[in-house]
Amino acid sequence: MEVTIGQFAKLVGSTVRTLRYYDKIGLLTPKNLNQNGRKVYTRLDWEIFQKIVIFKNLGLSLSEIKEQLTNEKLSNRELLLVQKQLITRKQEELNDILEVITRMDRLYNLEGISEEELDEFAFIMLDLFMREKRQIQALEEYFIADKQLMKEIKLLHDPEYKMKMDRETWHLIQAIKNAIQYNDSTSRKKVRDILNNMDNIFPASRNFLSLINDDIFFAKYNQEFNNYFPENIARYIYNELKTYYDDKENSEGKDNNE
Repeated sequence: MEVTIGQFAKLVGSTVRTLRYYDKIGLLTPKNLNQNGRKVYTRLDWEIFQKIVIFKNLGLSLSEIKEQLTNEKLSNRELLLVQKQLITRKQEELNDILEVITRMDRLYNLEGISEEELDEFAFIMLDLFMREKRQIQALEEYFIADKQLMKEIKLLHDPEYKMKMDRETWHLIQAIKNAIQYNDSTSRKKVRDILNNMDNIFPASRNFLSLINDDIFFAKYNQEFNNYFPENIARYIYNELKTYYDDKENSEGKDNNE
């Protein structure tokens, strides 16, 4: 079989432009020439093209396909296993992204929240959701020796728990915005009430607050916890959390002494 580039493009269901690009990068370069000195494609070129199609369907890039065809770096079985791992990892990443979108959409459907209000802090919530998996892994690594705390950290994987905390986190950010804006006792009390609700849902929160001043922890996990927060909100959250837990510890201490 010897056909011109146009005939070969029709034969394999491709385009002349694609074939010329493959030739240019050395992926599929016909060796034979016709009487007019033009390149023609042979049965061998057809077989190579079929391999390219298969490799592309497996998810390989053109450079990876070229490497495989040229050097046969991996056996076919090894290649399949590598691609299986890559696809599995990509599938996990897509599932994580889908969960983030689902959780954000759930917030948009909450009663009493306007789309405009949520839009204002959407990037904060999205960043929290996208970092959450890596943050949980960091906490599990760091507190692995604390069996009781590890039990509580497992709650972070629970979808029902996530739903509750997503709602409370959104209400907290909105309440903090109002507290910063109005700076009155009513707004500050609202923040405290939400913090109390979050503490009841997840008592381990106070343990994580102490990590803010843990240089060893942040030297290792700073990237995972470098969340997107406007400075005024971040500072207010830290101060309110610290005050809340300090007051709670003092109150518990008085009760114990009595």
